[in-house]
Amino acid sequence: MIYVQQAFSMLYLPWTSQLIWKKGFIIEYVDLDSSGIDFGNPIPYESIATMLLKEPKFKDKYFLFSHPKVPLVIFGVNQNVYSEVNLDYIKKNKIQIFRRAGGGGGGAVYVDPGNLTYSFFDTDDGTNYLNFKKYAQPIINVLKKLGVDAQMSGRNDLTVDGKKFSGMAALKIGDRFYCGGTLMVDVDLDAANKALNPPKSKLASKGISSVHSRVTNLRSYFKPQYKDITIDQIREMILQEVFDTNDVSTIPTYKLTQEDIDAVNAQVKKSFGGPDWVMGKQYHDDYFHSNHYDGVGNIEFSFSVDKGIITHAKIFGDFNRAGGNLKEIEDKLTGTPYKKDNLVEAFRTSSLEHNIGKVTPEQMTDLLLDAKYQEG
Repeated sequence: MIYVQQAFSMLYLPWTSQLIWKKGFIIEYVDLDSSGIDFGNPIPYESIATMLLKEPKFKDKYFLFSHPKVPLVIFGVNQNVYSEVNLDYIKKNKIQIFRRAGGGGGGAVYVDPGNLTYSFFDTDDGTNYLNFKKYAQPIINVLKKLGVDAQMSGRNDLTVDGKKFSGMAALKIGDRFYCGGTLMVDVDLDAANKALNPPKSKLASKGISSVHSRVTNLRSYFKPQYKDITIDQIREMILQEVFDTNDVSTIPTYKLTQEDIDAVNAQVKKSFGGPDWVMGKQYHDDYFHSNHYDGVGNIEFSFSVDKGIITHAKIFGDFNRAGGNLKEIEDKLTGTPYKKDNLVEAFRTSSLEHNIGKVTPEQMTDLLLDAKYQEG
């Protein structure tokens, strides 16, 4: 039985008109601060996230924060680290890099102590998974109180004045998922610009030329009375909004047990952070084609062609279906003639929507054939 300080019955949360928490449906704040584990490090944070999704005892709705203590670059499960980040700069400045287990809706991000991460954990009812706007709404409400004209932009970005300050991502295991994002309050934008090196197609889709021109910190948008607000105070305002209370001491809270802590530590050693997982394999193919698709994300193909036949294909990107079977598509392409009709047929029989998202065989064929999509 999960320990709850105070349970809700028929509580209405103002941040969405779609949800009314009824008896038996509890949302809890997960207190990571008292565990003794540095959950600002993405490896244990990913481990606790996986636990909240997979362990049967965690069946309710949860909310939690993470606050990094050092600079980090985090990227999605299907992304190509060699094309997404500036490895020379990262190594020189001793910036840790980490690959998420999930990548649905999320690309590479730079985070540091000026950044706050938030996550909601929920059960998929057919309407809420990848519904980024729904889980962004309480954050938007708080930012408007602070003076920020925050907007949901595109598929999964929060912006002000057309500049991004939060990118959201999601991960689903079974019927459980998390949805969350980052808040750039006082991030080192110069370091972020130098650390990240996204494909040109991703920048072009935003109508910009660099990471620096696309992102912004929030502090300069705060009302005068909030100009010196701390990240801890912002956390408290978000908690008040999510739980509809003026007294955070009344919030239903789950504190990690020793069993939970031991499980997190074991998972850290077992599953996350190894160099093979983080870096992936570097491919030296003939072509690297990339394009951004509205509502889906960036899709990238690294592939080689010999005597008119595709001899190797590897798919990267930050598209929605982070858990799709990309190997099914790659295997269909390998050995296929590099011609329109053959490629359309290969994509038609490789479950594109299930494995990547709502793109057509014709769109993917065009991506491989047209030289305008070549990166580099």
